[in-house]
Amino acid sequence: MEFPAVGYRNYSDGSLQTAGQGGVYWSSVTASSYYAYYLYFNSDGLHVYNLYKQYGYNVRCVR
Repeated sequence: MEFPAVGYRNYSDGSLQTAGQGGVYWSSVTASSYYAYYLYFNSDGLHVYNLYKQYGYNVRCVR
């Protein structure tokens, strides 16, 4: 499965970061009422972190 390297939206100023180099996507699994897991991938691989939901990364359905 391939994910497009759409980058991510900077939460403080709305600018697009790392487009064409990596991507950030929310997981469907939440860490708590305030935090959600997100997936970050780039040429180094796939990384899983958690972050405040208010930062609003892309949501993409993946099967």
